Amino acid sequence: MTEILNMGDTGESQMSPISNFRKGFSLIELSVALVVMGLLSAVAIPITVNVSKNQKIMQAENELQNIRELLIYYYKTNGKLPAHEPNNTLPSPILGIPEQYKNDPIKGIPYLYFADTISAADTIYVDNTPLGAISAVIISAGPNGKFDGENATPSDGRFESTGTGDFDDILYYVCELDLTETPEAWGVCESYTLILRNKDVVENRALYARIIRDVATTYTIPWGQTLTISGLEPFACIQLSRRNNYGSAIEVYFFNISSYNEGNDCTVEVIKYSQLSGTTHPLITGDLHR
Repeated sequence: MTEILNMGDTGESQMSPISNFRKGFSLIELSVALVVMGLLSAVAIPITVNVSKNQKIMQAENELQNIRELLIYYYKTNGKLPAHEPNNTLPSPILGIPEQYKNDPIKGIPYLYFADTISAADTIYVDNTPLGAISAVIISAGPNGKFDGENATPSDGRFESTGTGDFDDILYYVCELDLTETPEAWGVCESYTLILRNKDVVENRALYARIIRDVATTYTIPWGQTLTISGLEPFACIQLSRRNNYGSAIEVYFFNISSYNEGNDCTVEVIKYSQLSGTTHPLITGDLHR
């Protein structure tokens, strides 16, 4: 007897691959897929957040180093350190620092600045080490958004660069030894020439530059081109951005020209490669004109 298969309305065997495919995914298969997607998200999201946090920490360290150099130059020009504001913040107008850089890029909290401006018996201590009669500290509150340990009570003049628990402050200091170096060794010039090359490796786009004390003038540097500015004063603060309105904090970078000069040639030559976007290239090179 010939066996007649029930082909159903579609004329296909219930055991055929086509009919199985049309049944869709089983609950088990969907569950497995959701678990895999959840695991991937659990890995990817923390990595993205961590990269962003590290970029902001690098930016804060860069800014603190530039501010430190500005403080040293201010002392060599004026014979004293600028006093801290009543709320222990930076005197930005005196130093020529853009107002937006009074706050760290990590949490947007103002940098803590404390200075001992009078040569006397008292001194600032960092990690229980005296910095000398005239000294200063600049501190970022770090990713946790608060000043930790001894940094939480600046009035006593005692600070720390490392601690326990969730301590994550970033501290830079100026000690008395920094201020007693000879000007010749430090390499301060009366005026500087800036040579700035735009070699952005992320996008072939223009770079915009301006001098903080003359924000009305913006220089446009097409990709692959070079900008040369002469007659810059040692206090000149250079601001760079990929946006002509300098609106995005993550895409704005600034540096003090005298702090970038290496040697005594009074010419600072730098190459701008990319923004802080996780690439292997630095944001901007050091002085190549030595």
